[in-house]
Amino acid sequence: MSFSERLKIALTRAGMTQTDLAKRLDVSAQTVQQWAAGKTTPRSKRLEDVAAALRASPQWLLLGEGKAFAGGEHELVMHETEIIDQDTPPSPDEIDLPCFREVEFAAGEGRTQVIENHGHTMRFSLSRLARAGVNPNMAACATASGKSMEPTILDGSPIGIDKGTTHVIDGKIYALDHGGMLRIKRLYKMPLGKIRLVSDNADE
Repeated sequence: MSFSERLKIALTRAGMTQTDLAKRLDVSAQTVQQWAAGKTTPRSKRLEDVAAALRASPQWLLLGEGKAFAGGEHELVMHETEIIDQDTPPSPDEIDLPCFREVEFAAGEGRTQVIENHGHTMRFSLSRLARAGVNPNMAACATASGKSMEPTILDGSPIGIDKGTTHVIDGKIYALDHGGMLRIKRLYKMPLGKIRLVSDNADE
């Protein structure tokens, strides 16, 4: 895995875009774009700044060695939450998305698709979906299974799926039907219309 690929993983884990990182470091967007494209790498002092901004190890970013991220494997990102009555209807700014509890999108060996959900739902804010660019009619939830996407996605984690995104953006994480098996992987476009599937866990 190259520096640029590790940088993209760290950006995704930090929930940052290339533009966000450029602003955080007070450098041009073009500079970060060149790092992400593998054209250049930051010098030592700048590398430390990049690592600090992304809470990643400088040694891992540059060489792929050592522990990748600070804060422990099971670090949680806390969001504002509200306890609601299960029977309370959604407000005008909320929607109940289908939650396919019997569907386990495998981050490893793959699982057979199961479509029954017995009415389970997960409530989302419409404004939050809008900020993410997700059409509510194309959104759903499922469960990740396996350790191949750790530390980004832990075994048993709930995941949100945008079923409207069918084009591949290099380095983004996708839930996909791979020969009848459901998987979660980072995808990269290759020549001749081929796709490369990549796990975040190097052991996988």
